[in-house]
Amino acid sequence: MTRRELIRLSGSSLLLSTLGSLRDIERMVSHSTATGGATNSRRLFFEVDDIPHIRANAATPLLRAMYQEWAAAPISAVADAMDKFESSGDIVRDFQAVVWGMSQSAMVQLVEPSRRRERALLEVIERIIARPYWDYFRDGGTEILGIQRASFATVRLLLAREILGDAISEALDAELLDAIAEKGCLPCYATVYDMDHPETARGWDFDEQHAGFYDITMERWPMILGANNLRAAPTGALGLGALALAGHDDRADEWLSAAVSSGQRFLKLISPDGSYFEGLSYLSYSLRTMLPFINAHRRLAGDVDWLGLVNIDGMIEYIQTMQMGKTPNGEADIVNFSDARTSVSPGAISLLGSYSGNTLAGYAAKDAGYPRWFFDLLWYTPDAPSSPPRAALLNKRNDLNWIISRTGWQPEDTVLAFKSGGPANHEHADRNHITLKAHGERLLNDHFGAAYDRRHAGWRMRFTEAHNAVLVDGRGHPYLDGTEGTNDSKAFANILQYEDHGDTVWWTSDASAAYILDNYHAHQVLRTVLFAKPDIVLVLDEVTLRYRPQTVDIRWYPDNADGNGRVAVDGSTFRISRPSAVLDGHVWSAVTGESSVLETTPGEARPRVSRLDVPSDVGDFPCVEVHAPAALDHQILTVLTTRSASNGQAAAAAPAVSVNREGNLWEVEVGTLRASIQATTREPKIVVW
Repeated sequence: MTRRELIRLSGSSLLLSTLGSLRDIERMVSHSTATGGATNSRRLFFEVDDIPHIRANAATPLLRAMYQEWAAAPISAVADAMDKFESSGDIVRDFQAVVWGMSQSAMVQLVEPSRRRERALLEVIERIIARPYWDYFRDGGTEILGIQRASFATVRLLLAREILGDAISEALDAELLDAIAEKGCLPCYATVYDMDHPETARGWDFDEQHAGFYDITMERWPMILGANNLRAAPTGALGLGALALAGHDDRADEWLSAAVSSGQRFLKLISPDGSYFEGLSYLSYSLRTMLPFINAHRRLAGDVDWLGLVNIDGMIEYIQTMQMGKTPNGEADIVNFSDARTSVSPGAISLLGSYSGNTLAGYAAKDAGYPRWFFDLLWYTPDAPSSPPRAALLNKRNDLNWIISRTGWQPEDTVLAFKSGGPANHEHADRNHITLKAHGERLLNDHFGAAYDRRHAGWRMRFTEAHNAVLVDGRGHPYLDGTEGTNDSKAFANILQYEDHGDTVWWTSDASAAYILDNYHAHQVLRTVLFAKPDIVLVLDEVTLRYRPQTVDIRWYPDNADGNGRVAVDGSTFRISRPSAVLDGHVWSAVTGESSVLETTPGEARPRVSRLDVPSDVGDFPCVEVHAPAALDHQILTVLTTRSASNGQAAAAAPAVSVNREGNLWEVEVGTLRASIQATTREPKIVVW
């Protein structure tokens, strides 16, 4: 029996070369499945029996717009993209457009088969496999590595192969598998090998054409990338390719073993509670690139307990707790610490839910899902059992020492997020940074879109000065110079205390270890936060200097991406306005000078209007900056209250604020909150009544 006959018997023929009705196609495909039997299948992405579910997914409210956008693209679009790539040779942008467009067109072909689209896909497959290589990374100047583009091409070619089935001739299929082996798996294997054995790498770099893409040195990149999300892409592609090449290429077993080992190493990067150190976008990327392999390997090999290697329930909860309502266009908004921009694929969430049986996944897929990928059509389960998040998730301190506290899960609910913890790839200089969203508005914002390249002015968006955090002597805590990209720094912060009392929660974070790296005088930098839901936040910043008095500045940034963020200052008070919400701030301070005589003057630290110093083409980032003159010891209390608004005008009066201080004891009354904070201790004592 030939390989072609085996494929036919095992159900690899999806959309047979016919102009018949969809019902005829389904009947023929179902017959081939029944003949071959699912247990003999070598299918990677889906079974024939899944096709009705996939087609139904294309019409669901969550995925309809995405699918319609793909279906509306001209059939010639992928060929046009290939023309552009062949002209430019730009693998970073133009080849990516080709392989992504091919996968989208292939999914449309699965849902709505047509001869014209089939021919267009076959043509672009032939043109892709004719290319001499699929990636722009090199080791030692000559060996081709497969980090992103080769891995993407491998996965998407295998998807198109599975969808087109017998429309691919036996000769073309052999060429395709050979190309996947040589231009996909071999470079991906070389990449994974260097990650596992960085001492053997001869020097990673870009090829000559792409040499100016980033201004970086890659001397440590095998080690750096081996411990972040970019391990997942070549690993997942290598594993899928090895599964497809079984019986076709003698190297398949070795490649599969390497992919399994690398996949296991990657899963160890996920914290025991399911949180992920690079943030939500990069968890999404990792799931999109690893789950197809894990899912296929579980079905076809079944000799690895993948589900026992990671806390799947915790991962689903992490995805949900990192939500921040909705964006203006109705998409999932997220706690976007560092470079994170978007939420997780709903298909990936659904697949995780199917593994664990966790009914939160049914809720999270709809509430937190960000549909953009072909996996969504394959894996999304709109009718999965669904349960809302458990009450304990309203206040969450995860293993990363990130704190997210909220009033609920609706778009208008208040969400306060706090960044403590250690360094990580894609991080910013943002220890003790606060993000606050209330009444549907990002009143204290974490800016999106910081540059990845140090040569760009947007690199400055990564510094402490671009965050709702503390500057000492005009400087934040240290960051990277960018010579190795966006890798981790040496900045640490640690949560000293965390108290969860339901509607009132507070904590203290010590960022001294971060600030002292570049400022010997920064003896102690503490931030204590008390959140009285839904609209009151107290922030006490304590900065203790040794030997030399220094200034302290505290920045508060609204969202101004649409130009509708407003800041205003009046004496010791300030206001941040967005169209649908207002934040009022009141500032009190106590400072100790060189004589060690305590001076207490309400308003000693004064707010002023400032902005991030970047060119206008990067963005306009106005902020309130609370400035305290040079002193050895600073205590700055900021009382924040939020209110709903219409066109920037608050719907109700701000609550009265009263603050009294005796020695180091601060007593605060605001609205219904009564609280005291005993300062200048390593764990400030807080009492709420």
